[in-house]
Amino acid sequence: MKRFRFATSHLIMIGMILFGVLAISTRVFPDSPLLMLIIFLVCVVVVLILCYQKSVYEISELEQIELLNSQTENKLITMLDQMPVGVIQFDPETNKIEWFNPFAELIFTKEDGEFDHEFIGEVIQNRKEGSADQTMEVGENKYSVYLDLINGIFYFFNLVRENEDQKQISDLQAVIGVISIDNYDDIIETLADADVSQINGFIAGFISEFAQNREIFYRRVSMDRFYFFTDYSILNQLIEDKFDVLEQFRKEAQERQLPLTLSMGISYGIANHDQIGQVALKNLNIALVRGGDQAVIRENGEHKKLLYFGGGTVSTIKRSRTRTRAMMTAFSDKIKTADCVFVVGHKNLDMDALGASVGMQTFARNIIDEAYVVYDEHSMSHDVKRAIQRLKDDGKTQLLTVEEALEKVTENSLLVMVDHSKLQLTLSRDLYSKFTEVIVIDHHRREEDFPDNAVLSFIESGASSASELVTELLQFQNGKIRLSKIQASIVMAGIMLDTKNFSARVTSRTFDVASYLRTLGSDNVEIQSISALDFDEYRKINELILHGEKVFPNLIIATGEDDISYTNVIASKAADTMLNMAGIEATFVITKNSSGQVCISARSHDKINVQRIMEEMGGGGHFNLAACQLQDISIKEARQQLIEKIEEEFKEEEGS
Repeated sequence: MKRFRFATSHLIMIGMILFGVLAISTRVFPDSPLLMLIIFLVCVVVVLILCYQKSVYEISELEQIELLNSQTENKLITMLDQMPVGVIQFDPETNKIEWFNPFAELIFTKEDGEFDHEFIGEVIQNRKEGSADQTMEVGENKYSVYLDLINGIFYFFNLVRENEDQKQISDLQAVIGVISIDNYDDIIETLADADVSQINGFIAGFISEFAQNREIFYRRVSMDRFYFFTDYSILNQLIEDKFDVLEQFRKEAQERQLPLTLSMGISYGIANHDQIGQVALKNLNIALVRGGDQAVIRENGEHKKLLYFGGGTVSTIKRSRTRTRAMMTAFSDKIKTADCVFVVGHKNLDMDALGASVGMQTFARNIIDEAYVVYDEHSMSHDVKRAIQRLKDDGKTQLLTVEEALEKVTENSLLVMVDHSKLQLTLSRDLYSKFTEVIVIDHHRREEDFPDNAVLSFIESGASSASELVTELLQFQNGKIRLSKIQASIVMAGIMLDTKNFSARVTSRTFDVASYLRTLGSDNVEIQSISALDFDEYRKINELILHGEKVFPNLIIATGEDDISYTNVIASKAADTMLNMAGIEATFVITKNSSGQVCISARSHDKINVQRIMEEMGGGGHFNLAACQLQDISIKEARQQLIEKIEEEFKEEEGS
């Protein structure tokens, strides 16, 4: 019950009455003791009035809490009446609806004007019975539902609105990108200043127009590098257009007879712009080591997936002698800190992986004594077996099987991975797992399955082979221990394998290292003896070729039998042979290896990017030389998957 409080007017009136009583009393009882009694009573009345007034203004702690709760409840009811969230209160035992806010009334009022108690009761009952469905549909709208079965509260909101809000937040994510002009330094090296100025003008004009059309803020930080800043809504437009800016730049450069392309590294996220920028730089490095002419995108955060766009041209050589010398110094310094070095190639060693391993073992032995080439004695092709035997007879190469290497690894040992950068391709995962630090040397495009513990990496997709890269390192090292005749021959065999006897993917650098190996005693007779095919291998190659089929006018797919195993050498030679046929732009050979995996060897000229097709199937490689391995699948199923990926690739090329 609300207490009565004296107002100011009331107090004035009481004061006047008491004053009148006192004035009359002094006239009527001037010298009587009764006057003192009257004065005393007036004072008592005044004190009682003051005490009462004070008490009505004092509220207990409980009353304060009750008042606050009342005020909060009123505000909450007002908020629930106005916000676009449906709230329904019900009896937890009977499911009877006790109260609902206007939004719930708007959603669940039927055409006859009655609230749909029955539908709400069914939803509540389904949840009580253990239904895992977190949504409900009312008409064409879908709502996310939450129930508090203990307190009897049912609330929901529109998923469309939630998705729109999330999309707005997503579109506002910061995007940082780095643009690099591929081959810029190589082109301007011998040009006159006037020609360089024209090239710079073309590049600056193109980037400026691109940024203005997309409303992107950018800055040129060097002659061949730009940074830009935008939001995810713009990036999403670029993704939807499949980064056609790469193709536009390449075409305009070709019209000016300039072999220039663009590479982009892009990252995005909600906050931490410094980290986003660092990820963007890493993505640009991935784009460059994959051969350039492409955009690599990854959201800022751990375990985020990489997105690739472009890569429509054959990799061009981008490494310089300065970079190779710097890598040689870095490798030397790192090896000095190790007590033992193990060099491994990929699974099912080929001559390039073995040659690069032999070269790096020699490189390491010029620094420390304990350096070994590791091989898998249970999985070797005929040419690798012959090469291993030659190395054993030569006695200059320290060789270990995987089992022997596992016993020698220490905490300070260093692993060098050559001719591969994907963990799923490494010679032995058990061996790899024992190392905390790894060096990677490869000539294939870098992919996602890259070693996390790689402290140094020398990845040049423009090089002909891993053996070429390692030989250049040896040249710059100029150590006391040189390659023996057999070692030099095996390294040369690796280069010849990947260049198809110097007929593909060769540059002046390739012939430079070949000349160096020749001075060390590389012998063609020895190479032919090691690489020679035996009769069974030759017959299997021809069997695969005979099983070839033109699934497209300029493309051949050949398949082996499910119950016959083929080596990588046989499959690759079959693919190479078919590629030399008239009118053929790409070849694919599908076989099973000795481990039961389905392997695809892919080859092409300069019109079809087999590397991109193989990446879609979990493999990788180069623009015109790639491969993949598939588990738990038949050759027929693999063939169908391959055809689907090729068709997708052709559709993308037609659409771009």
